[in-house]
Amino acid sequence: MRTRYTVAMSLLAGVAMGGFAVQGLHAQAKLKAYSIGEIEPVLGAKVSPEYIDAARKALAAAGGRSMGTLKGRVFHAEGGPPPVSVAMTEWDSADAAIAFFQSKVWKDLAPEGEKTAKTIRRYIVEVEK
Repeated sequence: MRTRYTVAMSLLAGVAMGGFAVQGLHAQAKLKAYSIGEIEPVLGAKVSPEYIDAARKALAAAGGRSMGTLKGRVFHAEGGPPPVSVAMTEWDSADAAIAFFQSKVWKDLAPEGEKTAKTIRRYIVEVEK
């Protein structure tokens, strides 16, 4: 009879420790994130291929994956008017996206980008897996 209690208590302790371990792993996992930029092109301005190439390389080097939305159509669903264009990038975490947009590389690219487009708003959204 005593052996049964020992086995039952050991089993219960193992389940509890496993539950705590899984909780710890979930807490360590970073959520994916997306940066969304609402863009308004400057009338008559033409984006240089060199700028596009440099921006794409900088994004990729920082771990960003462009969603290819800049030339996609934006449809109004509700609320105020939609932006003219939207730039979306997938990131492994919000921290990676924030670090990129605060980096020297991005700040160095900004003057060239501002010649052809005005960023109305840019934000980062974390998503659950």
